[in-house]
Amino acid sequence: MSSFFDQSSDAIFAGALAAQSQRANLANYAIQQAARYLQNNNQDAALKEFKKALAFDSENYTAHQYIGNIYLSQGKTKEAIKEFKENVRLQPLSVNSLVDLGNAYIQDKNYTEAEKSLKKAARMDPLNPVADYTLGHLYLNTDRLNEAEAEFKKAQKVSPKDGNVYYSLGMLYNKQGKYEDAAKNLEKSLELKKKFPSANYELGVAYNGMGETEKAQAQLSLLNSSDYSLAQDLKYVINKPKIVTMDTSKSGGFSELMGAGTPLWALDPSLVAPNSSKEFSATFTFSEKMDIASVTNPLNWSITRAKGGVGGYYNNTMPYTSRDAAPPSIPLSVVYNDLTQEATIKFRVAQNEEGNATIDPSHLVFGFKGKDASGRSMDTSANEYDGFALKAF
Repeated sequence: MSSFFDQSSDAIFAGALAAQSQRANLANYAIQQAARYLQNNNQDAALKEFKKALAFDSENYTAHQYIGNIYLSQGKTKEAIKEFKENVRLQPLSVNSLVDLGNAYIQDKNYTEAEKSLKKAARMDPLNPVADYTLGHLYLNTDRLNEAEAEFKKAQKVSPKDGNVYYSLGMLYNKQGKYEDAAKNLEKSLELKKKFPSANYELGVAYNGMGETEKAQAQLSLLNSSDYSLAQDLKYVINKPKIVTMDTSKSGGFSELMGAGTPLWALDPSLVAPNSSKEFSATFTFSEKMDIASVTNPLNWSITRAKGGVGGYYNNTMPYTSRDAAPPSIPLSVVYNDLTQEATIKFRVAQNEEGNATIDPSHLVFGFKGKDASGRSMDTSANEYDGFALKAF
């Protein structure tokens, strides 16, 4: 026969179980309410419900996880780390909990702790690509590029049909300037994941780096209808500064349309005298606003004889003679008009001792290698100009 004390203990234990069950039910109800608020993008109300769930069940890892995610989305990284740490304590064998903690450390820029957490997750389950993938991005963002590549390739081996992994490799190779490798991986990424604007952006960068202008523009067109912000970013990359026009109408006599064998006195009568010299000018319009210090630095400019290609050949391929006036290698000075985006360079041409020097103005190539106001280098397909081409090349 049971004693009174045994019966009393059983009753207390049963009551405790009932109370515990009721608290668990209340916690689950609060989580359900929080989920509804999240569906309506009401994070503050959801956060209150998740905290209510913890008041009923302090070890409810679902509530800790969602609270951590909300804090992370609000930029409250310290608070998020606290929640994810608690989740790791409650679920010490959970790879996802360790990855969540690692992501929170990354946002907090605590890369040392992030690496520890992610490496532990990767060791715990080598067949789960998430830890390796996240660790790869940590290394990518901290310029440990070789280590990033190794982690992405681990993830790729485990998950060969994940477009995100190929995208990440493409982004890495773009950063290394390996544009062909980048394009190959990004094309695969878009094959596996059709609607992927970030991959379209990186592929546009890769094509641009390869000089595949039309293909880069095609990616820009796709982004124009899918992601305006990324479209603007790619437009910034593709549309590097170019020389648009050359004007010698106010040059003082120099004309880029005069051909091979032009006597110097045809540029200006004063050059009929032996050993005389004359200052000329030429004005160039740029497609973008230029950095004033860069564009007015004569050392960023060059004046050379055309050696083939779009610019043609100086003297139409005829060999130079002692009568050929040597062009100045750099301008004397440069003036820039920021409103019209025009740079006017001044240069001097000198007559020889016999007074019979000739020049080929149409095949004098004027080049610029500086930067625009945004710090971008010149588009190398349009940073030179001569009269033979009548366009930038």
